[in-house]
Amino acid sequence: MKKNDKELSRRSFIGRTIASLAGVGLGLSAAKGLRAQETAAPSAQPGAPAAKPAIREYRDLGRTGWKTSDLGFGNAMIQDTSLVEYAMERGINYIDTARQYYEMEVVLGKLDPAKRAKLFIATKLLPELFTAKTTAAEITTAIEESLKRLNTSCLDCVEIHSIGEDPKLSDPAKIKNPAIVEAFEKAKKDGKIRFWGATSHGPRMVEDFDWLVDNTPIDMIQPGMNFMTKGLGPVLAKAKAKGIAVVAMKSLAEARKINYKPFMKNGATVRQAVIKWTLAQPNIDCIAMTMRSVEMIDEYIAASGRPELTPEEEKALKGYGALLDRDYCRPGCSGCLAACPNGVPIADILRYRLYFGSYGEEKHAMSLYRKLPRERSAERCASCEGPCEATCPHNLAIRSKLLAAHGELTV
Repeated sequence: MKKNDKELSRRSFIGRTIASLAGVGLGLSAAKGLRAQETAAPSAQPGAPAAKPAIREYRDLGRTGWKTSDLGFGNAMIQDTSLVEYAMERGINYIDTARQYYEMEVVLGKLDPAKRAKLFIATKLLPELFTAKTTAAEITTAIEESLKRLNTSCLDCVEIHSIGEDPKLSDPAKIKNPAIVEAFEKAKKDGKIRFWGATSHGPRMVEDFDWLVDNTPIDMIQPGMNFMTKGLGPVLAKAKAKGIAVVAMKSLAEARKINYKPFMKNGATVRQAVIKWTLAQPNIDCIAMTMRSVEMIDEYIAASGRPELTPEEEKALKGYGALLDRDYCRPGCSGCLAACPNGVPIADILRYRLYFGSYGEEKHAMSLYRKLPRERSAERCASCEGPCEATCPHNLAIRSKLLAAHGELTV
């Protein structure tokens, strides 16, 4: 462990907040409790190239004491630190990673300690680690492995990855395992982590977040949330009332390989409208977004600090929503699960297909699908009449989508 990194103690955390804000053009006043502050745009000189977009708003990250950029950087397939550093230059100071994201933890561990000190990095432990029988010692070991991979002596936030899954495939009692709170709270006392949380885009997302917020000292929740999801409002409001940080993810829905150009004009994009919609929702501190290029970073950051939708953007969202309405399986929806006679994890498989077809994560999607028991794979749909479709509140053609997913995700 490097000496400089060891000096990054819990006592210096607020100092890191101030340093990060100063590093992107904000003064100490922003660290003293301002909800949001815009960076001043530099004066354009005649003939000079247009200024690069920069983060315009910083928000309290729950009770952590950190002022987070309203947009956070994520990239499961990151190869080096160059994109992270570019995002930092644009004002981003929140990084989303996970053990499951290939070698992203290791790459982030190569950041210069001085730059690392200006970031809040949240990582997620492997989903399969957490069961109703997982021990505190096993969780502690996983934390220590992430400490080594990220090359630090203290993790900003460690999260339980993918709670709220299909109860037919995952024991919903796992979040009630007392070893979880025991391990995380001890790690906080020992200075190994500062905060802990949980993420979810599964069908039981609302129920599991609700239980954790009511029954544990959890510090952060990260829900799958976008303009097409429903039902999260009450649990997010309750979380914020308790000082629990809320970081949204999956906020673009399928806004990647969809022809959305007809819905926007004058250089604006529907993705920016989707981001602005999420930023305008109450109780959201930050959106964690996959950013895979300089152009993508600039496009997303251009929506920072601008939650007011124009009439054109509202029209674009309506049109884009209509395009996705009969195609997109919403995070947190469990309307069809009870109808499946074979216990097929419908929402999970359709999400894997999204990773495969829209996120460019073909190998990852196939590996996730391969882990499913064969008797619960979408192969079972070939001989099924599809009673799930009659119960889908969004009228998706579930059976045909699952069969297509099986064909794409099977070697």
